[in-house]
Amino acid sequence: MFFRRLVPVSTCSRILRTEAVSSKILSAQDSRWRRQSKGSGGRNLKVAPPSNEGPEFRGLPDKALITLVCSLCGFGLMAVFSASAPEALSNFQDATYYLRRQAICCVLGLFAMFTISRYDYRRLKKWAWPVALGAFGLLCLTLVPGISVTTMGSTRWLQIGPLQFQPSEMCKIASILLISAGLSKHFWWHRQVLVRIALILLMATIVVKQPDLGTAMMISGSLVALLFASGLNPLLILLAGGGAFGYMWHHVQKTPYQMARIMSWLDPYKYPQKEGWNSIQAQLAIGSGGLFGVGFGRSMQKLFYLPVQHADFIFAVIAEEFGFIPCCVLISLYILFGYFGFRTALRSRTLFGRFLAIGITSSIVLQALVNIMVTTGIVPVTGITLPFISYGGTSLVITLAMVGVLLSVSRDSGQMSEDEEYEDADPKPARQLARP
Repeated sequence: MFFRRLVPVSTCSRILRTEAVSSKILSAQDSRWRRQSKGSGGRNLKVAPPSNEGPEFRGLPDKALITLVCSLCGFGLMAVFSASAPEALSNFQDATYYLRRQAICCVLGLFAMFTISRYDYRRLKKWAWPVALGAFGLLCLTLVPGISVTTMGSTRWLQIGPLQFQPSEMCKIASILLISAGLSKHFWWHRQVLVRIALILLMATIVVKQPDLGTAMMISGSLVALLFASGLNPLLILLAGGGAFGYMWHHVQKTPYQMARIMSWLDPYKYPQKEGWNSIQAQLAIGSGGLFGVGFGRSMQKLFYLPVQHADFIFAVIAEEFGFIPCCVLISLYILFGYFGFRTALRSRTLFGRFLAIGITSSIVLQALVNIMVTTGIVPVTGITLPFISYGGTSLVITLAMVGVLLSVSRDSGQMSEDEEYEDADPKPARQLARP
């Protein structure tokens, strides 16, 4: 585990642990009282209130993480141009149409990343509920006809003037921020944490109804990672996961095109001209690339054989043009991103920072893993994009904003002291914390 579990294994140890937490809080308050009263001759005996923001925000962001993310974004722009040029030239008579739009979103995302990285992440805790409720409200608007936009049978987007965006992408960072703020103050069984979990599951349910099972999996996956890191029994996670899988399977059975995706995944060559077409063309692209590819811009499958080749299946175009070895390098970069992210979690001096780093890293790495597994035919088609690489303005901006939060956490690294370790703890009596 990244830090010791907050959930004890028995009633006795629960009482002992909560008593220890209470004593740590009292010790921290006493040390603050001593620091305040020192030098005053004992005249000022008022206890200093616990700080909500912790120690002074200091340090520099992780330069290795910045270099890695900027490299992925630069390679992504190159891949988007190559994969989208034929379609852009056919539809808009401009081979750089998708590239220019993606470049604008990349600049906006990098600006958001560097701006957020300079902001003290501990102040984000007070914005957890407003951000979550705002994302939930926008998500509910996708259910309103006239405002929502339906593409390829899925109603995921909102159209406001010339701006079109995907609210479900905002729910990723909103859910991570909301549950991290709750778990940094309370145990997972606390009422306030359970309310937050309920709201996140409601978000995921609405996303499933759009339908967008892939994004719902990402929201649920980051929630599971954070609950596991907080000390939730893995058996309970498996039971909850089984219930969620049962609900999704019931929904898939009632949605014909999603059921067709499952059947074509099991045997794509049984439906070569219909649902199995995407998987077959992706596998042909990967196989055609060999070890070192056919060369940049020379992919044949992107010439109207492979659907959404610049978004969901961009990894197949990369494999065809660059080959197996460069694809392994790309996968290793995502693994390296996971290493940097979890290292940031280990080094954070607050529980809130640790939960944020775990949630953000898990979300991005899981999304990359699912996209690559879809392209290679390991799992059914989900509609998940490849982070930093695939075409998609909302996804890119939100992902880079999440990295900005991760960089902000990396600035506040160091050894966690007693006062800092328990600054977010719930200072309630042990009898209230020691609930069965």
